[in-house]
Amino acid sequence: MNELLAVPPWVALLVAAAVALVAPRRAGYAVGVVLTALTVPWVLLAPAGTALAVAPLGFEQTLLRIDGLTRPVAAVFGSVAALGVAYAYATDADARTNAYALAYMGASMAAVLAGDWLTLLVAWELMAVTATVLVWHHGGDAVRPAFRYAVYHLLGGTLLVAAVALHYTAVGDFLIVGGLADGLPTVLGVLGVGVNLGFVGLHYWVPDTYPRPHVAASVVLAGFTTKAAVYALVRVVPDGHVLVAGMGAAMALYAVWMAVLQTDARRLLSYHIVSQVGYMVAAVGVGTALATSGAVAHLSTHVLYKGLLFMVAGALVYRVGTGSLKDLGGLGRRMPLTFAAFLVAALAISGVPGFSGFVSKGLVLKSIEGTGPWADLVWWSLVLAGVGTVLSFAKFGYYAFVRVPPKPIEVRPSRPALSAVLVVAAVPSVAFGLAPELLFGLLPGGSGGFDPYATSELTKAAAVTLAGVVGFVALRGPLSRLPSVDVDRLVHPGAFRLARLAAGLAAGAGRRSTSALASASAAVASLLDRDDPATAESAIGTALLVVGAGLGVVLLIAQFG
Repeated sequence: MNELLAVPPWVALLVAAAVALVAPRRAGYAVGVVLTALTVPWVLLAPAGTALAVAPLGFEQTLLRIDGLTRPVAAVFGSVAALGVAYAYATDADARTNAYALAYMGASMAAVLAGDWLTLLVAWELMAVTATVLVWHHGGDAVRPAFRYAVYHLLGGTLLVAAVALHYTAVGDFLIVGGLADGLPTVLGVLGVGVNLGFVGLHYWVPDTYPRPHVAASVVLAGFTTKAAVYALVRVVPDGHVLVAGMGAAMALYAVWMAVLQTDARRLLSYHIVSQVGYMVAAVGVGTALATSGAVAHLSTHVLYKGLLFMVAGALVYRVGTGSLKDLGGLGRRMPLTFAAFLVAALAISGVPGFSGFVSKGLVLKSIEGTGPWADLVWWSLVLAGVGTVLSFAKFGYYAFVRVPPKPIEVRPSRPALSAVLVVAAVPSVAFGLAPELLFGLLPGGSGGFDPYATSELTKAAAVTLAGVVGFVALRGPLSRLPSVDVDRLVHPGAFRLARLAAGLAAGAGRRSTSALASASAAVASLLDRDDPATAESAIGTALLVVGAGLGVVLLIAQFG
């Protein structure tokens, strides 16, 4: 049993990705749900200290390490991966979307479980590649954002590679122990990880990318890239830094008010990813054991309720045909289960007592109190961001589910699979809120005796909720007149122009690569005696994923051998 637990759980996701390409659609999805779900007990049952070390290049690499930090993050990743696969099936995503998503989620889990910087780097780059392909595969208006996504993450990956190289020069090994070497390695590491985190000024890829692909791809993307980056940030600066805490506060406050100004549901949720990650970054910047627990707690609850929110937004697109809040209305009666799922997730992200976000946000705020002369500014920034969160989800709920629709809306019948996924996905956001000890038991540093249901915590939550609701009532008129544009393009015109330039350059490179691939595919097609190069290209892609899964099987055999 212990030998089995020492095999990296991400092997299961790579195997599922390969199966998704070659098996019938229903079977491929069933295998994907089962194998991803099995990673949760896999991670939770593995004893602390479980590791798998190899030395293929003459120095030791640790492909798997279970400790107090990796366990909760990998477990929640496995849970969301299973839900994401089931949701993809329920929303008619094709087999390739499922395969690319599984490969991406596998790379994300590999990054979290890596015990050395080199392994983390390989997984980090695979995350970028597989996420780009996942977005690109949808086609249409998702292609150019996929190029821009690749450019941003190429930049972040380059900075992280430089940081790790300098770290190796300074300490002589790649083991992840005590953070990166002081000085330039840490600076480059924070910036490289900051791209994936969505630091203010480096965040544009999040709202640019996540609203564009298939709705199932949006659910998967929302759950992994930024959260894997939070984990990496803890590894880079385990003792925190005041500038990191300040950036977290800026992310939370800036992005939440950008979210308030959005008229597209998935774009609104994308800005909230940046904002909620800001809470985690602020806690990591504090650097205490309690703050790290707060960051991990909020990461865990956020992945679950934000995944549910993207599922709700995707259900609107899937059943109504649009995610524009300007065109929606009155869906509370026509889509009652979706509305109920929205309420659970919205109350959770808003920090309302009884729901998971109330517990994790409270722990983050508690961990910041009294930690330095800057702590009050960070604390108040996060509290104000909480007001903006309530306001924006009052807006979302009102325009999508409550108000009279501006024009007749045709609603597609729901599928039982979609309803089931929404119900299952809503359970943790209630369970962790009503029984906080379930969450606290997974945290690396415990809860420090924090009581989320103390009178002071309930009073604070009530004040934030009331301020947000009153704010929406007061601003409902002006918000209803907002144009359907990306407001960030007006606030950051330079970043927008840079992104367009990067997309143009990437598009040129992509056209040349596509031409080269077409020529190569034609050559392979002739060797395979096939008339259609596209068929050969599909075979090549399938073969690559099968090879990746085969490598995982080799690890299994080697482990038992």
